[in-house]
Amino acid sequence: MAITDFAKEYHERMFPGYVSKFLETDPEFIERFDNFAFDEVLHMPLAEGQEPISDVTRHMAILAVLIGCQGIDEFKALVPAAMEFGVTPVQIKEIVY
Repeated sequence: MAITDFAKEYHERMFPGYVSKFLETDPEFIERFDNFAFDEVLHMPLAEGQEPISDVTRHMAILAVLIGCQGIDEFKALVPAAMEFGVTPVQIKEIVY
């Protein structure tokens, strides 16, 4: 198994130019993590009649959860990624409020 093309593209869109050190130290972990986080989750089947959420809504929800669970370092790391998907500074400020 390898990291899927979709996972690679989505990861690059979220974190342009970032290469995880896990690629060298634990390639099996990063393969499973990237495929799960950047491909499988995004392609999960929807319930009948359920509409997919937009990238903006998805990233706003992720930021809100990180604030809610006091994941401040993770929040800081994901703000630029959320902005790559169209979340605006005003929306980010509202999430914090």
